[in-house]
Amino acid sequence: MNINFRRYREQQGMSQQEVASRLRISLDQVRHGEQFPAKVPMGLAMKWIQVLGVDLAAAMSEETPPLQGIEPGFPYAELYRRLELLNQYINETPPLDEFDFPTKPPLPNDVQRQIQDYYQKPNVVLTGEFDTGKSHLANSILGSKNLPESYQPATKLITIIRHLANRPHWFNADVWIINEDFWQDEYGKHTIDLKFLDDRKRCEKHRLYSGSFDILEKYAVHKYDNSKTEIGGHTAIVYLDSPLLKACNLIDLPGYSDQPDEISKDVEKANSATQIADILIYTSLAKGHINGQDMPRLTNLLRLLPTPENESQNFPTLGNLFIVATHADPSISNTELPNILNNASARLYNHLNETAIQKRREATNREITLDDVRKQFFTFWTERPDRCQRLFDELTKILAEYFPESIQCRVDREINAIKNDNKKQCAEQIEQYQQTLANIEESRNVLKEAEANEPARQQEMQQRRNHVRKRIKELEQDTEKSFQRYAESVINVNSIEQTIRKRYNNKKEAQEYVAGYLVDLLQSNLETSISANSEKLRAEIDAFLEGYPQLKLPKKDGIEVSIPFDTKGAFLGGIAGLGAYGALAAWAAGLGNLGGYILVAKLVSLLSALGISIGGGTAAVISFIAAIGGPIVLGIGLAAGLASLIFGLFGEAWQNRLAKQIVKYFEEQDVYGKLLRGNKQYWQDTATAFEKGAEAVEAAWKDNLEHLRELVSPDTQSRERIEEIIKKLEVLRSFFADIPWTIQGEG
Repeated sequence: MNINFRRYREQQGMSQQEVASRLRISLDQVRHGEQFPAKVPMGLAMKWIQVLGVDLAAAMSEETPPLQGIEPGFPYAELYRRLELLNQYINETPPLDEFDFPTKPPLPNDVQRQIQDYYQKPNVVLTGEFDTGKSHLANSILGSKNLPESYQPATKLITIIRHLANRPHWFNADVWIINEDFWQDEYGKHTIDLKFLDDRKRCEKHRLYSGSFDILEKYAVHKYDNSKTEIGGHTAIVYLDSPLLKACNLIDLPGYSDQPDEISKDVEKANSATQIADILIYTSLAKGHINGQDMPRLTNLLRLLPTPENESQNFPTLGNLFIVATHADPSISNTELPNILNNASARLYNHLNETAIQKRREATNREITLDDVRKQFFTFWTERPDRCQRLFDELTKILAEYFPESIQCRVDREINAIKNDNKKQCAEQIEQYQQTLANIEESRNVLKEAEANEPARQQEMQQRRNHVRKRIKELEQDTEKSFQRYAESVINVNSIEQTIRKRYNNKKEAQEYVAGYLVDLLQSNLETSISANSEKLRAEIDAFLEGYPQLKLPKKDGIEVSIPFDTKGAFLGGIAGLGAYGALAAWAAGLGNLGGYILVAKLVSLLSALGISIGGGTAAVISFIAAIGGPIVLGIGLAAGLASLIFGLFGEAWQNRLAKQIVKYFEEQDVYGKLLRGNKQYWQDTATAFEKGAEAVEAAWKDNLEHLRELVSPDTQSRERIEEIIKKLEVLRSFFADIPWTIQGEG
């Protein structure tokens, strides 16, 4: 029975505790029954309505109105139509044989592979502390009741919800539950990539259970009364016919623990999946909205969040961040509710203004004000449409208008880079091979000189390689020393006491927030130092690659032609797929639009999966790398420990005593050590990636030399070989030149 127990109780002016006492049940049972009346047993429901003084016939005759959900339409219809035309163009292109020479240009198949990424809808990720109603919110915006809801912490699996139209024909159920190994890529890295969901072999290999929505209740939630039903599942894959899902995928995460360790399996799952959020919805109870444990989480989540503002100037500032005050029930008055949002947004802004928000300013080149932050705070209570409507309206706008526009801008930019830069690259290679063909004897002389110079070249490149290795180590040490100096200036009793007096009006507020704020300062400083030193390394990498000699033919008619050797392309190919780049991610992003390199296997798809927009600039890359690969969130545990302290009424000022406790806690928790271990790992990843890239360039150089040897050898049909290559390149140049794609609005 869907009896509105809550409304009848409020009409009687009774508290939940009073109802619990009269029914002789727990307060939790009352809360659960009010939220999910259909799950209340018949006998208990009869007693309940008697306690509330409600007529049985009237109560049972009421119908619960259906949830409307969000209906953003299908905003990608035109984009998909254009992509289909592009696919058709590629399919109608006669097949091209592989190019068996070192500097291999991308082929139509590579373009088609990249196009598949453009069919991926944005991911709306729901996250927040446990018991804040994430699954109930998910059901509400979906307009369904298929996800299990519970008053107690429920969701224990990552739940990925996609539109029914995206379900593969072999996916023969509403729900599959898969294990953690499903997300392991070919390089052994744990990567949540929704393209894996279209891989039948992978899905069937890692499937644990499949069935109707009932298995979510059975296997995807915590069973506090029967641990025997717990399984080793990691992710639930759900397909629904919901209007919302035409514009996005929805991902409901397990709640964050309220324990200071933050290392439970649920939290690990939540942390792994937030990396793929395009749009983030963070839930926090209206009562006690945005507490000391929310702050560090939001700090890292904001650092991870992509910046669609960089693709479309129309995209609202911070428009893909939604902070929702859930359980905004009628016990909170209409005048009190705005104050809750205003106070919480002000606390968040003050907490992050110098750190994560400042990083966001740098990444987007936009000013971010308190009012911008305030606009991203919303309320949610399903029985009061006025407390849900703004959330639904703004989320609809983002999904229906702003995000599709940003995606369209990115696709336009990338496809036109593929089209124009590869056309240009083919033309240059054709010119180079034509010159080689016209100057075979001169080319042979160039080869002889290169072969004679090879020992000296190898020695010089080894020296350059050693220099870069040394610089990586120096930059790691410089980062560490710079951070230590800063940490010593911030984490001492006098400095902390001044911070407390300046920022916090009372003891409770200081105990709850100051530890997270200080950790955020440390993390931000380390990020800044890493970013600056990564920029320095970019120049070193460029200098190393420029050290490779260009094989140049003698000038003819005033024109000097180089025999092709693409050091940057070779280097990119070497590091692509590693999964951990360190500072070389900054180097790759610094190449700008990547143009001809955008089709390097795994590189762009990996950076995109990390939320890094190619061309978005180094700041976004460094912010991501530092947040995930380096510093660790410590503020939650520290805040919990400090909040439990009791200060006496006499003696030193409480600010001084709290400052001393913070210094002690930071030492006990080894805050510096954990942050510096993150720094060490970052530069180790940098060194590993550099070695892989350098090895790839060296191998490509030797292949290039061998290719030239083949072309100019009198013992082979060199002229025919060169002519064959030129013909292939001419076909490929025409393919790229004729790609049917123009930027929308330009004809």
